[in-house]
Amino acid sequence: MENMRERIYLAALLHDIGKFYQRADTGNTISSKYLKSSRQLETMFCPVYAGKYSHKHVLWTAQFIEDFAAVFKNLVGNISDAIVASDKDSLINLAAGHHLHKDQLSEFGCIIKEADCLSSGMDRSSDEALKDEQDELETGWDAFKRKRMISILQTVGSKNRKDWLHLPVRETELSKESFPKMNFEAAPDYESLWKKFESEFKFIQANTYRAFSETLLSLLLKYTSCIPASTINFPDVSLYDHLKTTAALAVCLYDFQQSEETRKEPFLLIGADFSGIQSYIYQIVSKYAGKNLKGRSFYLRILSDTVVRYLLKELNLFQANVIYNSGGGFYLLAPNTSYVREQLQKAVETIEAHFFEAYGTALFVAIDSVELSKDALMHKKAEDNLGSIWGKLFTKRDRKKSAKFASRIKENYKDFFTPSMQGGEAKRDSITGEEFFSGEKIIERDSLKLKKTTNEQIEIGKKLRETDLIVVKEGESLPYWKDKIHISPANLGFIYYFLNSIDLSQMKDKLCASADKVSVITLNGKEGNCDFLRTVDGINNIYSLEFYGGNEVDKRKVVTLEEMCENNNFSRMGVLRMDVDNLGHIFQQGIAPERATLSRFAALSRSFDFFFSGYLNTIWRETDPDRSFIVYSGGDDVFIVGSWDVTIRLAERIREGFREFTCYNSSFSLSGGIAIVSSKFPIMKGAEESAVEESAAKSHVVHEDKLIWEKNSISFMDMPLNWDLEYPQVKKLKEKICEMLQKGELSKSFLSKVVNHHANAGIIGHLITKPKTYWMLTYDLSRMKERSNNGDVKILIDNCIHEVCDKSLHKLNNESITTDYHALELWTFAVRWAELEYRKDNE
Repeated sequence: MENMRERIYLAALLHDIGKFYQRADTGNTISSKYLKSSRQLETMFCPVYAGKYSHKHVLWTAQFIEDFAAVFKNLVGNISDAIVASDKDSLINLAAGHHLHKDQLSEFGCIIKEADCLSSGMDRSSDEALKDEQDELETGWDAFKRKRMISILQTVGSKNRKDWLHLPVRETELSKESFPKMNFEAAPDYESLWKKFESEFKFIQANTYRAFSETLLSLLLKYTSCIPASTINFPDVSLYDHLKTTAALAVCLYDFQQSEETRKEPFLLIGADFSGIQSYIYQIVSKYAGKNLKGRSFYLRILSDTVVRYLLKELNLFQANVIYNSGGGFYLLAPNTSYVREQLQKAVETIEAHFFEAYGTALFVAIDSVELSKDALMHKKAEDNLGSIWGKLFTKRDRKKSAKFASRIKENYKDFFTPSMQGGEAKRDSITGEEFFSGEKIIERDSLKLKKTTNEQIEIGKKLRETDLIVVKEGESLPYWKDKIHISPANLGFIYYFLNSIDLSQMKDKLCASADKVSVITLNGKEGNCDFLRTVDGINNIYSLEFYGGNEVDKRKVVTLEEMCENNNFSRMGVLRMDVDNLGHIFQQGIAPERATLSRFAALSRSFDFFFSGYLNTIWRETDPDRSFIVYSGGDDVFIVGSWDVTIRLAERIREGFREFTCYNSSFSLSGGIAIVSSKFPIMKGAEESAVEESAAKSHVVHEDKLIWEKNSISFMDMPLNWDLEYPQVKKLKEKICEMLQKGELSKSFLSKVVNHHANAGIIGHLITKPKTYWMLTYDLSRMKERSNNGDVKILIDNCIHEVCDKSLHKLNNESITTDYHALELWTFAVRWAELEYRKDNE
């Protein structure tokens, strides 16, 4: 049947939309204010258990499709005719009939039913599942309307908790209003949320399945990410993640069925990871970093997007098949057919060839796959669970990274081992320092000599400041926008245009001719409101919402790093890098094997993307945005440059926000490093130094009796500190010293004396190896104490002497502290930090 594959995909996206609609209703099937003709369809769509109809949400699914019959008509014809004719393969029957017994369904209806079960990891037609549904109805017909969703992040590593936090029932927004909470003043307002969803759904105006379905997917992201898919089972999976993974599984099952192949594993889990990203971003001469840094970072983002789009095209998949795409890595779900395996191999070879041609060996994307069985998704074999399969994919992908371009080396040995650069006085790109290839075109711009890619990145950085929308065109370029800034990363067949709403509205009619080939992307929405459809009007193209860390900075005037860090008294640049600790372990073992479902992994990935690609913009906007900017934020890591003091505050706020977002779950922690350097310091070297600091933070260990606390640290000025056990006390001491310095109560000589004694103490393994340090420090500071008339200063000096000379005190300025450091190390760090703060504010 024509378009059956696309119809199955759309039906799967809609199959549980009735759960949302039903919760917005004020009545039951009899007193409902929304159900009309669907009220009479229990015999057609609802299964029977113990003589009663169950799973009645499907009636609201059917009603939704009837309500918007005019919208669906261009795709599937007359909805009413399909009901009357009992067409089992109609959209309404495929979407609403998934809880019926297999004997009552067509072969395509069975596909959606099975995909629904595989997504949730349970057989929804079993007696146990039907009984659970009936039991909930008997405890109070509307009890499910008051239940809220639990964040997947709180469940990681948690067992038998009772103090669950819940997500607010609201549309997605990049603010704390979308964070989990303990208490709510009122019951969930599904009705208001549904009305907002309906009002935007009407804007989807498409007569092709792909344009309609892919736009719907983004609308579901906005409105159903905080709605539980199930109120019977543990409610930690959103309706969005369930609908999305069901649609992805359904397409795979259809393709596998049509292939008539018989292998046991019908699915392929494809994983990819980019290498060379950080070196590529940082390879910029500092003087011109403001011109190129953001453009270079954003270029890498769309390069990753290009690779995903190319694979989807070559494998004939949908956006729902993208389980995750952020932070230089992505995962796809595909059917495990001979055709897909062959296409994947060809696609990988093409991608590697294009990468080598465009970037040499600077950038590489390792792509590999593992087979995935139905048993793994349904938890039928303990050793064959989704977490272990994810681990196998990590291993294969990392092995591929260690053998970059292996296939091309075999075929084109000379390309890799024949010298191609001149060295010495050869002409180089003014910004990146890269040497021009022989015969390569040199672009001159503002007295700079640039490579084509560098010039494009500068144009991106400039254009982003006035860009509302990014339009992606598959195939040939659009002639009517030839004067607009556009690029085609790696020449993989996708062209990115940087436009505003006026550009789009002027070409509505012409864009209609490019249905399915044009995607209109909104990044974050205005100030994080996630609006993407209402503002542009659906015009038969694919509209989507994506999160991007750092876009808003480009709305301001681009300044140099020197200008951004400028301070009349003391100017220094901070280079901040942070990422999540033990992320691989979290994906492989964080979700209990018996609860490991594809939808939960998708929810876990999406949660990280929301925070690092989305909400981090809000943190930045609220933390002195004129003195820093986000170079890169996505996946699970962050790279920010700014004035040194602002980067420290940002690190604190990012960590605080992450703790709140993850429900203070101890399974999650962030470690980071800050390099504090001159504002003229080469950004590439600053990035290297911040990497050293970050590595020190991730290696940091604190012992407490028999406990060992690892990672969860911040490091700067060569001193890693545990966020919980050490940093608060050291910061408090720093602030006390700063306060005394500002008031003129404490002599600046105190700072130099502490630093000098630390330098001469010969500290090895947190032990002072030169005993004379004790009496010399005591003598020096005691004399200073005698000369002071300030009681607080005397106490401060006394605390310093006693804590340095008696390590058993475990105190810092008389505050208890758990640390392996010697007190002199901590006092010295606090003093050096205080000195920087003081110099910043005083001549």
